[in-house]
Amino acid sequence: MRRTAIKGLALVAAVGLSLAACSSSKSHPSDKTSSSGKVRTLVVEDKPVASFTDDFNPFDGNSFLSQENARSLFYEPLYQFNTLNSAQAPMPWLASNYTWSNANKTLTFTLKPGVKWSDGQAFTSDDVAFTFTMLKNFKAANTDGTPIPDSVSTPDPNTVVLNYSSPQAANFEGIANQIIVPKHKWSAITNPDKAVVTGADSVGTGPYLLDKFTPQNITLKANPGFRDGAPAVKKISFPAYADNNAATLALANGDIDLTGNDINDVLNTFVAKSKDNHLFQTTAPYFPASNTVALLMNEKSPSAPALADVAVRKAISAAMDRTSMATQCETNYELPATSSGGLTLPIDQKSLAPAQTNDLKPGPDPDAVSSALTADGYAKNAAGKWAKNGATIKFTIIDPNSFTDYWCDAEALVKQLNGVGFDVKDNGAFDYNSWNSAVTTGSYDATLHWGQGTTPFQRLQFVLDSTLASPAGQTSAGDYGHYQSSAADAAVAAYEGATSPADQAAALNTLQGVVSSDVPAVPVLYGAAWYEFSTANFTGWPTSDNPFINPSPRSQDYEYLILKLTPKP
Repeated sequence: MRRTAIKGLALVAAVGLSLAACSSSKSHPSDKTSSSGKVRTLVVEDKPVASFTDDFNPFDGNSFLSQENARSLFYEPLYQFNTLNSAQAPMPWLASNYTWSNANKTLTFTLKPGVKWSDGQAFTSDDVAFTFTMLKNFKAANTDGTPIPDSVSTPDPNTVVLNYSSPQAANFEGIANQIIVPKHKWSAITNPDKAVVTGADSVGTGPYLLDKFTPQNITLKANPGFRDGAPAVKKISFPAYADNNAATLALANGDIDLTGNDINDVLNTFVAKSKDNHLFQTTAPYFPASNTVALLMNEKSPSAPALADVAVRKAISAAMDRTSMATQCETNYELPATSSGGLTLPIDQKSLAPAQTNDLKPGPDPDAVSSALTADGYAKNAAGKWAKNGATIKFTIIDPNSFTDYWCDAEALVKQLNGVGFDVKDNGAFDYNSWNSAVTTGSYDATLHWGQGTTPFQRLQFVLDSTLASPAGQTSAGDYGHYQSSAADAAVAAYEGATSPADQAAALNTLQGVVSSDVPAVPVLYGAAWYEFSTANFTGWPTSDNPFINPSPRSQDYEYLILKLTPKP
C-alpha cells in the first residue's frame, strides 16, 4: 500500500521524461465541467509509474490494479475496515453477516443476496469458495498473506463456511478483506499470479469497468449493474507520471483530485496554491501515522551473509540517525520510530509493551555499534571497516530513486553506516515493478519498506511469520527478510489462539520482544497515511474531523472513499 513519494526531494535526472509524462497525463478541464453537461472525471495518482500495461490481474503485484491500489474498484472484499478506528465494527460489503464457531476455527459468512458480476452472472458462495481454494493451490497468488482454510463448504448459494485447523479470529480482517473473483472466469486461468488479464476481460462485482486504456492514462467508467446503483463518480482517470516531481507539479496545477504523495513543504507547495487544496489533518505532522517504515534485511541473501547475524542487525539499528532522516528526507511528516518492538505509534499505543517503550535513540549511538560488533568478533581493518574472517559487513540497499523520500533515506543511511565502519552501497536503478519483484522474491540485500497490516498483530506478523515467506525466486506474502524463529512462530500461534484480551496482550508483548531482540527488521520511521485532495470538483472527503476511512492509498479504502464522493454541480 505504498503511496507515491510515494511519499519530494530529489530532482530526477531525466527532466525531459518528467515533463513529458506531466504534459501527456493532464486531465482535460472539459472532462470535469458538469455545468456544461459533461461528466466530471475524478483524477487519481498513486505512485510514480512511467507507463501502464494492460494488466488488471489483482493477484499480480505489478499489475495496474495493484500498482494504483485500484483492485477493489473491480474486485471486492467480504468486509471493509476503518483502520484508523480499531473500535469501529467491520463494515458488511459482499457479505452481510459472519459468525465464528468451533472454538474460532470455523467461520461462516452470509452473503448479500442479489449481487451480480459485471457480466450479469450471479455472485454466489461458489465464487468465495473458489477464491480461497485457488489461493490454497497457488500460494504465489496470495500476495496479501490471507489465512487459507483447510476446507470450504457451501451449504447454499448465500452461505460459505471456512474451516481452519487452528483459531483464526485474530486474523478475521485478513480473511474478510480478501477480494473475491468469479469462478466462471478464473477457473480457466492456470497461473493466477502471472496471468495477464486485460481490462476489457475483467469481470468483477465492483463499481467500475474499464473505459479506455493507453499506456499513459487509464480511465474507468461506472458499472451500471453495481448492486447499490451506479456510483455518483461516473469516471475515474489514472494518469501515469514518471516520478514524484512530475506528479507534484500536476497536483499543484490542479490536474489531480486525489493522491497519496509525500510533498516537500506541503503547506506552500500544495495547500497555499488553492483554497480547494486540502490535507487530511491541518496540524503537524499533517498526515496520520499508519505503518512502521523499516529497513528490511534479507537474511538469506547470498551476497550479504552478515545480515543473518543478529549482532550485525542490532549494530545497524544503533548506527541510524532517525531524526536526521525524518527531518531531511521526510520533512518531519514521518516521525522517528521510538520503539524497537515494531508497532506504529501513536495508533498502537494501547498495545505497546512496557519493555519496548522509548527504547530507540533518535540519533546514532556509535558506542553501541562498537560494543555489539566487538563482542561478536568483529574488528576494524586497515580501511576502517568492520571485518571478521576477512569479510566486511557488506550489503546494498535498494529503493527506486523515483520514491524520492525513500531514496533520500537510503542515501543518508549509507553515509551513516559507512561513517561508523560498515561497507554499504545503495542502488536506485529500479522502477516500482522491478523493485517490488526483487523484494517479494528475495532477490535483494536490504530495502526501506513501508509496513503492512492494519492491526498491531498484523504489523508484527508481516515481519515475523515465516509461513508468509516463499523459497527464493518465488513471491512471498510477507516475511520479506526470510526470518525464521521458532519463538516468533510460537508467539504468532499464541496470539491467534488467544481466548481473552489478556492472552492477546501477552502474545503481542512477546512478539514485540522478538522484534526487539532479534531485529528481523529495523524500525526507522512512523509511515504516514499520505493523502492530499482537492475539493474543486468533488465533495465528501474524509478528514481528521470525519475519519470515516483511512485515506491513504489502499485498494479497499479507495473504493469506500470514492463511493462517498459527490461531483460538484
